[in-house]
Amino acid sequence: MLTEVKAYSSWLSAPTLPLSDTGRAETDLVQVRNIAGLDPVKASVNTSPYGSVDGESFIGSSVPKRNIVLTVGLRPDWNDWTYEGLRRLLYSYFMPKRPVQLVFYSDDMIPVQIRGVVESAEINQFSKDPEFVISVICPDPYFTALEPKVITGQSIRETDETVAVIDNDGSIEIGMHVMVTQVSGATPTNIRVQIGDQEISYFSVVATVDPTNYFEMNSIPTRKFVQNVNMSTGVITSLLSKVVREGSEWPIFPPGENDFSVITDAGVQDWELTYFERFGGL
Repeated sequence: MLTEVKAYSSWLSAPTLPLSDTGRAETDLVQVRNIAGLDPVKASVNTSPYGSVDGESFIGSSVPKRNIVLTVGLRPDWNDWTYEGLRRLLYSYFMPKRPVQLVFYSDDMIPVQIRGVVESAEINQFSKDPEFVISVICPDPYFTALEPKVITGQSIRETDETVAVIDNDGSIEIGMHVMVTQVSGATPTNIRVQIGDQEISYFSVVATVDPTNYFEMNSIPTRKFVQNVNMSTGVITSLLSKVVREGSEWPIFPPGENDFSVITDAGVQDWELTYFERFGGL
């Protein structure tokens, strides 16, 4: 279950509200009473009717934005904090149109974060029990691990069977960042990033690595690239036109265990794999 939520303001000088370590939740000046919008977002499933046959044809689906609504109660101490003081404190974190980052901690999963834009911040000022209702629109509907997983290894040949087993403990397919550098031996002319069975999918690029250039690939949606980077000058050379197009697919990790390998045709190379687990709901 959720144990803690943190909000990070886009204002560098946003004030803080220290809480006593020996205090109780029911006496906190600001109390999170409810958080809605943490379940998986309802997908938009697109279909097209047949002309003269019952049913419809599936043509695609997508998951829209996420709307998180926080209900916050205010309990002033009337010494240092009044209702107005607490309300203005929350305004510094949840002013409409401003970006905000929410981090969730749980006792049964890793810490995750999500970024959004405050849509509204409303308070019933004239109630005996004022509550602050905050709506946050998150264009990216998925929760992302706060810390990445980083794994290293060495390249193999086409006939080798040694692979790394990568665990994606999230609930969503994820992209990855792969960097390949030379260790020794001849310079390769082809680099393949392989997930699972190559008969099903593979990603192959006409590329090389040498003492002055490393290979870099990113398959995260909306951030995809494949390139060589010169370590001396920092010059980046795009390799999108060098992708072996027939059968190549950007590699992704489905939830669960995945066989992973970097395959080259010459030399010995080190690779570094970086990925963030993602979750459809909490």
